[in-house]
Amino acid sequence: MAPPTNILDHIVHLSPPGKLSEAVTHWERLGFKVTPGGTHSGGLTSNALVALADGVYIELIAFEQSPTEPPASDNRWAKKHPGWIDWALLGLDDYIDVIIAERDRWVKSGIKYQKGQDGGRKRAGDGKELKWRITAPKENHGQGTAPFFCQDLTPRDLRVPAAGPDTHTNTALGVSHIHLKVPQAQLNKVKAQLSVILYAQPNESDEWELAVPHGQHSPAPKLKVIGSADETPGIAEVGFYVKGDWRGDATDGFGKVVFKEL
Repeated sequence: MAPPTNILDHIVHLSPPGKLSEAVTHWERLGFKVTPGGTHSGGLTSNALVALADGVYIELIAFEQSPTEPPASDNRWAKKHPGWIDWALLGLDDYIDVIIAERDRWVKSGIKYQKGQDGGRKRAGDGKELKWRITAPKENHGQGTAPFFCQDLTPRDLRVPAAGPDTHTNTALGVSHIHLKVPQAQLNKVKAQLSVILYAQPNESDEWELAVPHGQHSPAPKLKVIGSADETPGIAEVGFYVKGDWRGDATDGFGKVVFKEL
């Protein structure tokens, strides 16, 4: 039996080149505790992490320099604008690409994944080496809306900082929702692709319920697709469950953030 493919792992937020520290300051002003991440293999990007009690985390990432020349320009995020750029599910199998392809044999949604590619970084602070395997959608076959999968080759707790219900001053516990904007003409196709990936159908509101690594502190997050006049698909909004009425400024910076009181 194939492992689950609906466990939310992390969401990626891109800052302008060389501006990771500014993103860290912005997220701290929103009431989040930000943990230094490190520099990825190859030295093209660095990151910092916002870990949540549900086991999901936000990856704040930036290119060290403008990605206009190879190898940086070959990165799948090189042409992305700052803000929410991607999301990841937890990979629990070496052959996610094969699993998704087999599911889509009958649906024919057009979703296709590349073979897994190994990556890693050295952790800031102690220099421990982290390794993982990324299985990403093929270009023109789901990129922009379909998630990639992140499979740990070293223990996940080395990659993801521990977080509890009192980690953040804004009382954030976990992700409440991800809203994907999709060109209206592609809406049905994207829903079919996501249904194949998540191995579930959306409800009448075009929402899927996602699983999380640790679900004891907050309800399950929802993934929703929304038809848009914008021809560029992507993440429109990310919400967070909070224990109180948090009024942090979520309007400045790149990428819409909202808070949902429990």
